[in-house]
Amino acid sequence: MRKHRADIADHETRPLSTKALQQAQVTRYLKRHQLSIHTVASVAGVPLMVVWRVQQGEPVTQEHTHIIESAFLCLTGMSYEGSFAVYPEERSER
Repeated sequence: MRKHRADIADHETRPLSTKALQQAQVTRYLKRHQLSIHTVASVAGVPLMVVWRVQQGEPVTQEHTHIIESAFLCLTGMSYEGSFAVYPEERSER
């Protein structure tokens, strides 16, 4: 059976959406440090759904982003360099 190799070097690619990028960043961070969303929620003192929303690239409050970043730092000793989706009305206030 002959294998076909597609040459896509000259094809335009579509950039990842912001949501997909945020989702990938958080998921990679959690996997790299072997963290569960349950552990992060517990240490952060936020409902599990808040951490789940962050992992899914869904918006949360600015306050929750700071709390979760602090929990990441506390759990791993490394700051989180990615971004989180924040509710639009909170982004415009800052």
